[in-house]
Amino acid sequence: MSVRSTMFRSSIFTCGALLTVALLGGKNVSAAPASDDEKFEVIIAGGKIVDGTGAPWYIADIGIRDGRIARIGRLVGEGIEGKTKVIRADGLIVAPGFVDMMGQSAEALLDDPKAALNMLSQGITTINAGEGHSPAPVSDADARSLGWSTMAEYFQLLELRGLPLNVAQTVGHTQVRRRVLGDVDRKPTPDELEQMRGYVREAMEAGAIGMSTALIYPPAVYADTDEIGALAAVAGAYGGRYYTHMRNEGDQLLEAIDEALEIGRKGKTPVHIFHLKAAGRANWSKMDEAIAKIAAARAAGEQVAADIYPYVNNGLGIAAMIHPRHFANGRADLIARLDDAALRDEIQNEMEADGGDWENWFKHIGRDWNKLVVGRSNSLRLRAHAGKTLAEIATLTNTPPWELFFELVKTDAFVLPESMSEANKVKLIQQEFVSFCTDVGPFAGESGASHPRGFGAFPRLLSKYIRDGGAVSLERVIAQASAHACNEVLAYDRGRIAEGLAADIIVFDYETIEDRATFAQPYEIATGMRHVLVNGEPVLDDKGQLTGKLPGKVLRGPGWNSTRPMTGPDPAARLEGLDQLVQDFMDRHHIPGAALALTDRGSLVYARGFGYADIAARTPVSPRSLFRIASISKPITATAIFKLIESGKLNLDDKVFDILTGYEPADAEATIEPRLRDITILQLLQHSGGWDRDVSFDAMFKSVPFAEKLGTPPPAGPDVIIRNMLTQPLDFDPGTRYAYSNFGYCLLGRVIEKLTGSGYEAFVKSNVLDPAGARTMVLGRSMPEQRLTNEVRYYSPYRGPSVFAASLGKRVPYPYGGWNLEAMDSHGAWLASVVDLAQFASSFYDPNHSPILSKASIEQMQKRPSGGPDLDSKGEPKPRVYSAGWGREEPSREGDSPAFSHSGSLAGTSTLLKRRGDGRSWIILFNARSGPTSDFFPGTLQPEVDGFLDQISTDDWQHIREVTGDLFQSFPNHQSVGS
Repeated sequence: MSVRSTMFRSSIFTCGALLTVALLGGKNVSAAPASDDEKFEVIIAGGKIVDGTGAPWYIADIGIRDGRIARIGRLVGEGIEGKTKVIRADGLIVAPGFVDMMGQSAEALLDDPKAALNMLSQGITTINAGEGHSPAPVSDADARSLGWSTMAEYFQLLELRGLPLNVAQTVGHTQVRRRVLGDVDRKPTPDELEQMRGYVREAMEAGAIGMSTALIYPPAVYADTDEIGALAAVAGAYGGRYYTHMRNEGDQLLEAIDEALEIGRKGKTPVHIFHLKAAGRANWSKMDEAIAKIAAARAAGEQVAADIYPYVNNGLGIAAMIHPRHFANGRADLIARLDDAALRDEIQNEMEADGGDWENWFKHIGRDWNKLVVGRSNSLRLRAHAGKTLAEIATLTNTPPWELFFELVKTDAFVLPESMSEANKVKLIQQEFVSFCTDVGPFAGESGASHPRGFGAFPRLLSKYIRDGGAVSLERVIAQASAHACNEVLAYDRGRIAEGLAADIIVFDYETIEDRATFAQPYEIATGMRHVLVNGEPVLDDKGQLTGKLPGKVLRGPGWNSTRPMTGPDPAARLEGLDQLVQDFMDRHHIPGAALALTDRGSLVYARGFGYADIAARTPVSPRSLFRIASISKPITATAIFKLIESGKLNLDDKVFDILTGYEPADAEATIEPRLRDITILQLLQHSGGWDRDVSFDAMFKSVPFAEKLGTPPPAGPDVIIRNMLTQPLDFDPGTRYAYSNFGYCLLGRVIEKLTGSGYEAFVKSNVLDPAGARTMVLGRSMPEQRLTNEVRYYSPYRGPSVFAASLGKRVPYPYGGWNLEAMDSHGAWLASVVDLAQFASSFYDPNHSPILSKASIEQMQKRPSGGPDLDSKGEPKPRVYSAGWGREEPSREGDSPAFSHSGSLAGTSTLLKRRGDGRSWIILFNARSGPTSDFFPGTLQPEVDGFLDQISTDDWQHIREVTGDLFQSFPNHQSVGS
């Protein structure tokens, strides 16, 4: 009987502590119309809802709000749609999103979120990442290139990058063992085991859902049950689970299951078996007993489950067919010796033998090279034969099979042994404790595993085994792929279509859903998936295209503590709301650390640190923490320029290149741009010197080509940059319009040096910062090893080529080698605390008593530009302009003065200093720049802070000052302006 006409009822799958399920008999799908003011962001209308509980389908509409299922019932046509996006699902299946129980790694999503297309097109909305390998912990050398060392840092970067689907992550036993022992075949010492436990502990506290093993592969194969159990116990103590690619999936399958159960008992943790199989014809009959073992353990109260992929060919690196003892000194050592004829004979004899205590995949395929499909290979000679068996390739290339095998081992080929039976696949699908996987995860490019399951596993399951094969009902298999799988990754807030749960929802055509990937063409997108929503946002549209939305989450396990540290003097009662405002903002945008300071009438009334200065060390941000302030460096440089004007060494109308003489162009044969001689100091201060980075480029980020042009080691410093720019045509005539220019402020730094005969930093510190009381400010450095004791770490998910000679071209995190901070001294390299910047801002509060500039200089500095820079495209004065070192905004409230501000932005940092028109200033510093919900964190926060401050009355401000006093006195490394 066709499953399409069957209403098979299975037991109900529940999700965690949520005790009720919305069954057909318990929900009135024709509920009374909702009130007119009920709003939804998305409505999925008219589909057949297969809700993930195993109950029969029913037809209803689903209203989604704030990422969750807000209501199920009759919604469309009741007058509440408004501008809501309505997805018509008539005749289509609406179901909870699937979980890929073995999604390998989410690291590909850091480089390109579009790598999730192969997952989303299958209806996968969550992946369980990690199979022995995990992205952390990593060595210091790897951390230098990756940008993270711990699981907590890795999760932070995933969230800053933005995810198109959800990620749950295990910590890998292989990763931990390799980090402590390397690839050697020995037991850890007690101290080494404790170090390994520490790595597992860090990952669990970061939010890993458990520990995973891959016991078929070196070096994990060298670990005994006690070692693994001791590490699993750490995961278990945090409420995590043990996930395993077992030690054997063939001759010793039953013994491997026993070991997995024993590890679960030792670790006091549930057990999940990855891609359960009976490999090798001689072992196919063991599947009934394997199922019985798991069922018996479950009946005895042990939480044991498994997943499968719907193919009879498994996939592995071809080197895994060699006895693991040959890898005792690492893979590289074996490859170096693999041309030795005696070693080849020894390996061949082992693979052809009947006995042995290892997983012999050659034996599992009946020692028949026709049963070994070759997928990806790094061999240029063999790459064109992907998808053929080793026997076919041997014939086509006239190569003896064993010679071809060793060639494929040396080139790290991925192979697909035909080792399983279709009958066992059906048996496993019929087990309620079984969920499903791709064993591939997000598509990392053709260098990744080339098994068609990466693009077709779930559509193949639904079409071949359910729709056409009738293994179980559609309702039942969706319950296994969603609710049951969510339970297995501890994601108890999703996996079912029920009010209040997360809206991970898929819409597909059951009649046409089909896998298209083959062994020869493993990267073909499946058909039939019409819509995919993750946390309520559409991520895949009805044309099979990604929407570009990144609403996915890191689904952290129970060991994670989401509380962020907060430091600094307790605020006055009226300002306590700022604490919550910033905390909420950081939670929404997944920001690691921040500091906020507020002054009123020149007095510091609020200074707080939030979150982490260093996630790995769990160092909290304090008001004293130093941040790269990026372009807030510009008003500091501008102030130094006005100090020179006050001393009579400089005028605003002076021509820049009348001062900066002696520079020879990098290209001696090129003509120097003639308009350079017209550029004035004032034009540099007001960004009207003639350079427009949107038209040409930003000279300060040409560190490598500019250095190469002069034959000097990269990165280019200011002098090399200036020499290259002498012949670069200007983008407009100086003084005619505004265009933000870092290079213009680089020149101002050189003017300071030329006229003072001292270094830029020394002059600014002694003449600007020290008088202002900002005595902890210093110029920053590029490399992480040059980070100051009190300086935060900078978190950016983006990587690019290093511009430094010692690591030139190697991929590095942008904040640490992606550009040359030292060359940015006068426009972006200062480090400061929020207290430093509060003191600098307070120096401008009362121009009559400023410690650094005269009233006339301050007025000139804050004056609107004249001519082109002041006007918009229609020739009208702009409400926001750039004066001399400050952005100026005309007042919007009667009685206020103009507001002055400056922001700063570099990969890993974002900053804002705002001097409001009511005499108050505030400063926010973040150690991250942007995320999927904000292009620039301070800009997104600004209206919230200003709105909060606008609600405080004059009387309240007076009370705040009386209660708080001047908090500058609370920071002994700083001094008040008046002291």
